[in-house]
Amino acid sequence: MAGDDRSGLFQPLPGAAFLRASLAGAECRPALVLLEGGAGTGKTTLAARWARAAADWDARTLRHTPAAGSTTPPDLTAVEAPALLVVEDVHRAPDGTVPWLRAWLREARPGFVTVVSYRPAELPHPACPLGLDPELPPALRIRRERLGPWERDRTRALALEVLGPERSSERLADRLHLLAGGNPQTVRDLLDVLAETTDPAATLQDEEVEPPVRLSQHITARMASLGEGATALVRAAAVLGGGSRERDLRRVAGLGRSAGGAGLVQALRSGLLEERAPDRYGFTIPLAASAVLTLLPGPVRCSLHRRAADVLTRGGEVSWVAVAHHERLGGREGAWLRAAERAADDPNALADPGAAVSLLRSLLGRPDLPARAAGRLALGLTRNALLTLPSAGTVDVLGQILVLSQLADEVRGEIRLERGLVLNSQLCRSEGKAETERAVSELRSRPDLRVRALAALANPLSAVYGLDANLHWWERARATAEASGDPTDLLAARAVRGTIAVACGERRRVPGRPGRLPDPDGGPDSRRNEYLTRALSNAACCAVFNGDLRQAAVLLRRSATPWAAASAPFITQCDRGTELLLRLERGEWSGLGRESRGLLSGVGTRVDARLVLLHLGLAQGEWEDCVTLQPGLEDMPRVFSQFPYEVSAAGIRIRMAVARQNTAQAVATADRIWHRLRAKGVWVWAGHAAPWAVEAWLLAGGEDTARAAVAEFASGLRTHHSRTAGAALLRCRALLAEHAGEHPEARGLFGRAALVHGRTGAPYRRALDLEAAGRCGLVAQPPEADAETETETEAGAGAGVGGPAEGPLRDLEEALRVFESLGASWDALRARGTLRELAPPGRSRVLAGDAADARGRGRPAYGGALSPREQEVAALAAGGLTNREIAGALHLSPRTVEQHVYRIMRKTHAVSRRHLPTSRADP
Repeated sequence: MAGDDRSGLFQPLPGAAFLRASLAGAECRPALVLLEGGAGTGKTTLAARWARAAADWDARTLRHTPAAGSTTPPDLTAVEAPALLVVEDVHRAPDGTVPWLRAWLREARPGFVTVVSYRPAELPHPACPLGLDPELPPALRIRRERLGPWERDRTRALALEVLGPERSSERLADRLHLLAGGNPQTVRDLLDVLAETTDPAATLQDEEVEPPVRLSQHITARMASLGEGATALVRAAAVLGGGSRERDLRRVAGLGRSAGGAGLVQALRSGLLEERAPDRYGFTIPLAASAVLTLLPGPVRCSLHRRAADVLTRGGEVSWVAVAHHERLGGREGAWLRAAERAADDPNALADPGAAVSLLRSLLGRPDLPARAAGRLALGLTRNALLTLPSAGTVDVLGQILVLSQLADEVRGEIRLERGLVLNSQLCRSEGKAETERAVSELRSRPDLRVRALAALANPLSAVYGLDANLHWWERARATAEASGDPTDLLAARAVRGTIAVACGERRRVPGRPGRLPDPDGGPDSRRNEYLTRALSNAACCAVFNGDLRQAAVLLRRSATPWAAASAPFITQCDRGTELLLRLERGEWSGLGRESRGLLSGVGTRVDARLVLLHLGLAQGEWEDCVTLQPGLEDMPRVFSQFPYEVSAAGIRIRMAVARQNTAQAVATADRIWHRLRAKGVWVWAGHAAPWAVEAWLLAGGEDTARAAVAEFASGLRTHHSRTAGAALLRCRALLAEHAGEHPEARGLFGRAALVHGRTGAPYRRALDLEAAGRCGLVAQPPEADAETETETEAGAGAGVGGPAEGPLRDLEEALRVFESLGASWDALRARGTLRELAPPGRSRVLAGDAADARGRGRPAYGGALSPREQEVAALAAGGLTNREIAGALHLSPRTVEQHVYRIMRKTHAVSRRHLPTSRADP
C-alpha cells in the first residue's frame, strides 16, 4: 500500500537539518538514514521530497527500487560526492539486495547519504533491515526516521482541502481519522471516494463503510502470510471491533491460552493489530476489519458473531446494543429481539449513538416490531440527541418511530419534541418549529416537557415567530411552570424571559436576566444545568449582535463549564461559533478566516462561520468567495435560520450590491429585510442592515422610503436599545444629512457613531464611521482652506481619534490605518482612493509616504514591478471585482482600469485575474 501524502509538500521536511549537514560537501562523513513505517505511511513521498531537497542543495540523487524489478544495483564508483542514494522497499527486495547494501555501506565514501526504506512488520527482524550485525563502520552516521499515523489536525486539513469547507467538518474529519487510524494512504483513498458522493458525512456514518481497494488488497496479502492461530485471532478482532481483551479474542477465535497467545504475538508483529491499552487489542487501521469480514464465508462469519454474542454476555457489565448487533448478524432472531428489549432499558445503550441508531433501524424493518422496546430506546436516543451532535440519520429514524401506532401519546410527544428541537436548532430545518408545536398538544400530562417545548418556541433568535408570538409562548411557559410548582420549570421560564430581554435590549429590569441567573453547577439535575447553560449561550450570542462585547465574553466564560463539555457538546459548539463572531467584532482577525473555514460544516458552528467568512470576504476583497457563500435572496431565511444572522447577512449583501453598482439588487434586499424586521419586531437587530439599506434607497432615489425607515427604526429603539443599533441609527441619520448636502452635520453624526463603536471595542465598525466622517469633512471644507473650522474640531473629537481634534484628514488616515492593520484590503483601497480624490495637496502623510516610496524606486516607471496603483487594482481584480467596480472603488475611469489590468497581467504573467497578487505586500 504505497503512501500518498499530497499535503506533505506543505509540512516541515523531517530530517532536513541532518541531510543538509551530511550533503554539505565531499568531505562530510557518510550517513545512513533508516526510513521505516507501515504500509501507506508516506515513505515514498518523504524519500521523493528528500531527493528534491538534495537536488536543490546541488547534490546528485540516485534511486534504486529492487522490489519493482530493478535488480541490478547502480554503479556508484563514478558518482561524485555529495550524493543521495535512495533504496526503497527493502522488505520486498530480492535476496542479493541486503548483502550489496551492507558491502556498500562498509565502503561508503564521504559526502554520500544512503536512505533505506522498509516496513518493519514485514522483515524477519523488524529492528534490523540490513540483517543481524551488518558490521557498519564507525565513521558512518546513522539516523532512524519513523513514520506513523497522522495527527488528527492533519486529517482535518486534508479533508478540508479535498471536500471544501461546506462538505467537510470537524466531525466528518474525526470519523475519517478514526476509520483510517490516521494512515495517510487510507485517509487519501477514502477522501477520493467521498469527493464523488453527494453527502460525505452520511456516507461515513453508514454502519458498513466499504474499505478502499488498496486497503483490501494489502489486508488480503498480509492475512495470507499469517499462521492459522494468528488468522483466527485477526478474524475475531474484526468481528468484535474496537479494543478487545486477549481472553475475548481467544474465546471468539476458539483458541486455547497457549495457541491464542502465540497467535496474538504474530498478529501484532504483522502490523495488522496493535496494542491500544494494556490488554486491549484492535486493528491498526480500524476500517481493515471490514476488509477482513468481506473475506469470510457466510457460515464462518455467522458463527463468529454468535460466539461474540456469547462472550459479551459472560462479562459483568453487558453492552446489550452490541449483543443485539451480533445476535442479528449471527442469525439468531429470537435472541436478537430479547437483546433489543434489554438494550432499551440499558442506561449505557447510548454510549455509541451510531450503534443505537443502527439497532433502531434494524428493529423498524421487522413486521413483528417490538414497539415498546423501540419506543424506550428512541426516548433515550432523543434525550441524548439534543445535547450531543446527532446526524441527519438520527432525525430520520426518530421520524419513522413517530408513525408507529403502538406508541403512547406522551412517548410520542417527547420523541417529537426532541426531534423538533434538533431539526430547528442543530440541523436548521424549518419543520422543527411545527414539530415542536405539535408536541405541546401531545404532552398535556407532562408539564416539565411542555415547559421545555414552550420555552423553545419563545426563543427570540428564531425568525419563525415575531416578538409578540415569542412573548405569548413565554406566558404559556410561565403559567405551566407556576401550575406545576417545579423549581426547574420555573427556572426555565425565567431564563427564556431573560434571553428575550437581552435580545431586545429592554431597558427595564427583568428577573431572568443572565446576570441574575446562577451558574450551572454540574450537579445531578441535568435539566437545570441544561436550561442555565443554554440561556447563557443564547444570551452571549445576543450580546455580540447588540454590541455588548464585554458581556458576551463573560457569558461565554460562564457557559463553558465541565458539565457542558462532557454532557452538552452541541451547546459548546454553539459557543465556539459565537466566539468567532466575538473575535470578528473585536478586530481579532488573525487566523479567523482559516478557523472559520474549518468550522463551516460543523453542527452548531456552520452559520457563525459562514457569516464571519462573508464579513471577511467583503472587507478583504475576496468577493468571489463572498458570492459563493452568499445564499440567494429567497434562501436566506433557510441558510440563516436565526434572525440576527439573516439581518447581518442581508447587510453584507446590500453592501456588495452597492459596491458593484447593482442598485436594483441592493434595493430588493433592503425592502425584503425591512419587511422581515417589521414582522419580527426586534429593532435592535436592524442595526446590522439599516445603514446599508438607507444607502441603497438613497442611491435609487427613494429618499422618502429611507426617511420613513429611519423614523421607524428610531421608534423601535425608544423602549429597546443596543450599542450597535444606537450607532447604526446615528449613521443612518448621517447618510440622510450627507445626501441632503449637509456635510458638517453628517460629519458630526458619523463621528458620534465612531465614538460609540470605539467605546464598544469594535475597531472595524469604528473605522467605517471614521472614513465617512473624514469624507464629509473634506467635502465640506474646500481643499484650499488652511484652517479647520469649529465644526470640524467638534466632529473630530466626536470621532474619537484620540487627543485634541485633528480634523477630517486625520479621521480618514486613522480609518485607513485600522483597515490595513485588520487586513481589510478592499476598505483600505477605498479609503486611500478617497484620500487621493479629496485630500488637499501635500497635506496627507499617507499620500506623502506613497510619493516618497515612488521616488525612492526611481524613474522611469517600475520596470517589472507593480506600481502602488497597479497593486491596488490587482488586489481588487483578484478578489473578483469587474473593471467598472474597481473604477468606482478607486475613483478612476473604467478605461484606465482596463489599461492597468492589461499591464499587470503582462508583468506578473498571470493566467487569469484570479491569480493576480492580492495585497500591496505581494511580490
